[in-house]
Amino acid sequence: MRYYSFWDGVDNLTTLSEVEIHKSYWDYWYAAMCRKFGKEKVDECYSAEDCLQDWIVVHWAWESKE
Repeated sequence: MRYYSFWDGVDNLTTLSEVEIHKSYWDYWYAAMCRKFGKEKVDECYSAEDCLQDWIVVHWAWESKE
């Protein structure tokens, strides 16, 4: 399993597993992608890995050890 860390505020380093990220971000990300591209296109062309990569960019996160 992969883990990702990011600075949440000034002094709070947060680390989440990819499963935790998926559980907390998937619904928001999927709905936004469907609004932008349409459900059929999203289902055909995008995956949970794409969701994770977007989350990494949004949070300026990096892969880390547990």
